[in-house]
Amino acid sequence: MRRNELLTTSAVENKDVTTNSTSMLTDEQKHSIVTAMKIAYYKDFYRRGIITADQLEQLLAMQPSAPTSQTDNAA
Repeated sequence: MRRNELLTTSAVENKDVTTNSTSMLTDEQKHSIVTAMKIAYYKDFYRRGIITADQLEQLLAMQPSAPTSQTDNAA
């Protein structure tokens, strides 16, 4: 019986720790992450030669926070 009591107590303590340590992202943060990931994919496609510089410019222009300079995009 003593073992079960210890397991229950530690499970409750662990639950408190995990619920306090999780944080939620706002919708704006989620959107920013998705946009950054898209831009990273587009730049990787360009680096690998899958898309041209013009196509990269077009894709970046469609993103809300896309850089405007081609030199910024090639990095």
